[in-house]
Amino acid sequence: MRAGPLSTSKVIKLLNTKFVNTWVLLRELPELQDSAKGTAAATLAMKLQEHFVYPVDSLILTPELAFIQHLPTNEFIKSFPITKERKSEYLKWLKTSLAQVDKHEKGV
Repeated sequence: MRAGPLSTSKVIKLLNTKFVNTWVLLRELPELQDSAKGTAAATLAMKLQEHFVYPVDSLILTPELAFIQHLPTNEFIKSFPITKERKSEYLKWLKTSLAQVDKHEKGV
């Protein structure tokens, strides 16, 4: 993903302006949940653990930490073996995710 969709300027700009991006190891989530300072951090760790697909997964949550959707990276790469397709499909996925977050926040 780093050499494909995550290296394109449109994706980088969208991620930097509309998303909070983090990278967490699955094995660290239980400890993060147990030692979290505040309920939001513990809830975030719990949501990540609940919806994670091994080995790498992209998850979309609302600002209130409601789960919207996820994208298992290995499945995504298999579905779009050509890097150019991956770039446009990942950008489309991010935009679709934002639309779903907006609907969720409006109660639609």
